Amino acid sequence: MNRTTTILNSAIREKCAYSGALVLCVAIGLVSTEGQRDVVSRDPHTKLVLWGTRHGNRNPEQLVTKTPTSWGFEGNTELTQFGKRQAYGLGKELRRFVGSLVEGNFLPKQAKYYSSSANRCQMTLQTALAGFYTPTGWADWQRSQFDFWSPVPYTIDDPLLRMYSVEKCPLSDQAWKPISDDTLPDLKLLTAKNKDLLNYIAKNTGWKPTISSAADLADNIIEMARFLSKDLNKTPYPAWMSRPTLPGYDATSFKKAVMAFGEKHQIRCTEYGPCRNLMGGVWLKNILDAINKASKGDGPSVIGYASHTEVTLAVMKLLGVEKDELNTSAGFVIEFRTTPEPSIRVLNHDPDPIDRHVIYKATYTPELAKLADKSGWIPFRKFERLVGKFAISNWESACGRVACDN
Repeated sequence: MNRTTTILNSAIREKCAYSGALVLCVAIGLVSTEGQRDVVSRDPHTKLVLWGTRHGNRNPEQLVTKTPTSWGFEGNTELTQFGKRQAYGLGKELRRFVGSLVEGNFLPKQAKYYSSSANRCQMTLQTALAGFYTPTGWADWQRSQFDFWSPVPYTIDDPLLRMYSVEKCPLSDQAWKPISDDTLPDLKLLTAKNKDLLNYIAKNTGWKPTISSAADLADNIIEMARFLSKDLNKTPYPAWMSRPTLPGYDATSFKKAVMAFGEKHQIRCTEYGPCRNLMGGVWLKNILDAINKASKGDGPSVIGYASHTEVTLAVMKLLGVEKDELNTSAGFVIEFRTTPEPSIRVLNHDPDPIDRHVIYKATYTPELAKLADKSGWIPFRKFERLVGKFAISNWESACGRVACDN
């Protein structure tokens, strides 16, 4: 199955399927994935749960002129109301999964949370934690207005969760350059094959005729379908999209072609070793360190992270999970237990489709699957030996910084 088919057929990913003139966005909430996943519960011997997530639904980086009449008010790349609902659903599902491992009131010794500096990630984490914690008793501080919410602290750490934005990181810039410039052979070929489409998009938007611009338009299509109409046959797309003048395209085939570019650069980073390893290596080290502490009876019982597609998907691949793309508010859950032996299990989590969330078994790479039992549990030392080679202990060195940069 190729990438376009995967995008169009998945009922949990934030892409669209097309049937005749109808644009069906499962992300709007018309389709549920309930019953399609092997949902799991926490093992009773679990001592530590780590979870990581991509931010919730957000506005595009570039907005199509005149279309955001009923959406986009939050600003470019900012978390939307749907993203907040996704994050809250994640928090509720995490509470179901974690149960009594940590209390319903936040306690610093029990949990630790991290976010990238991006607003959309911080707000995703904040909203997820609002779903995860319900203050009671001594923590119920303002019942008249905030009876079900209390602030929870977190740490902003970009080398951990947003390496591509870290200043003076030349090796990150170097890893991203052939992706951003579309000079990798497959990206160069994709650009050449879609030259007319990219030029048509550029002509009607004023954007550059690039893969990145097509990906932004794909994000716009998603948001238009979410916000502008529930009768998607009557969604007021601009005329150049609903009645394209580009030879060989009608409204359906045009949108389908554009949607194939969704998150293309972010996903390509996770497939390209130099980019994937640098984006996910520091996070992987943090995870392994936390598990090693837990094996000695130290550290918190829950650790959570909010990040981005190219970082969350990268670390999932480094963890040995087979995953090709990542929906907004989707990510991973890791359990660590000491009985019958120190072992870990990696799970996926996805929105279902907006307000609900599901935690289910991940598909492992063949190398990792060989180490796992039928429930997905892997002896931790074997796991660490397999994936530890990708862990980054010194992010500054990995960035290529020299002494005078510090």
